[in-house]
Amino acid sequence: MILQHGFLGGGGYWAPVMAKLATMFDVVAPDLPGFAGSAAEPIPGSISGYADALIGLADSLGVDRFSLVGHSMGGMIAQQVAISHPGRLNRLVLYGTAPSGDLPTRFESWEQTIARFQTQGAAAAADVVASWFVDGRRHPYYAFTEDAGRGFNVAAAVNAMKIVPQWDVRQQLGEITAQTLIITGDRDYATTPRQAFALWESIPSTSLCIVPGCSHALHLENTDVFNSIVGTFLLTGR
Repeated sequence: MILQHGFLGGGGYWAPVMAKLATMFDVVAPDLPGFAGSAAEPIPGSISGYADALIGLADSLGVDRFSLVGHSMGGMIAQQVAISHPGRLNRLVLYGTAPSGDLPTRFESWEQTIARFQTQGAAAAADVVASWFVDGRRHPYYAFTEDAGRGFNVAAAVNAMKIVPQWDVRQQLGEITAQTLIITGDRDYATTPRQAFALWESIPSTSLCIVPGCSHALHLENTDVFNSIVGTFLLTGR
C-alpha cells in the first residue's frame, strides 16, 4: 500500500496511520519530488508527471499492483494514477481531495499563497498547515505536521500551486475502474464535502464517508476513526 501525502506534507505525517495499517500491509509513504526528504528530486511539471513519478517508484520497488491512499494534492495524483495506469491499482482511497484544482472555498486563493511564498519563503507554510485543522495551530498535531513537511523546495511549492489549478479530470472520473473510498471531514474548507460528493457521483464503484468535526487533516484529528474506515475498506474482499 502506498500512502501519498499532499501539498506541503511529507511521508512522516502518516506515522499514526502507518502504526495501524502496517500490521496488515507492506506500507510505503514516499515524499513527493520537491517536498520533505525528496526536496532535491526533479520537479514534475504537471499532476500527470507526479503520477508517473509514483508509478516509477512502484516499479523501482518491484511492485506491480498496490492499493493507493492519496491526500489532498496526493489525492489528485492518485486520481491521475487511476486514470492513466488503471491496471496498477487494487483499491483506491481519495482523502480530502477534489476532481479539479479549482478550490473556491480554500482559506485563500492560490495566487495569494504564491505571493506568501515569494515574500516569506518556507515560513509561509505555517499558515497553510494551520488551515488543515479545526483548531489551527492549537491542535496537538500541528507542529508534528509542519515538521513532517519541513525541508521542502520553495520552487516546488510554487510550481505545485501553478499546476494544480490547471488540473481537471471531472470528465474522466468515469474511467476509474478501481474500487474507491472517498473520505473527508465535514469541516474541511479546502476540499469540501461538496467536492467529495462530486467524486462519489462520478466514479463508478465508490463508497463515501464524511467524518464529523474534522477538517483537512482528518487522519490526525481522528486517527482511530480514519484507520478503522480505511483499513476495513482496504481489507474487504481480500
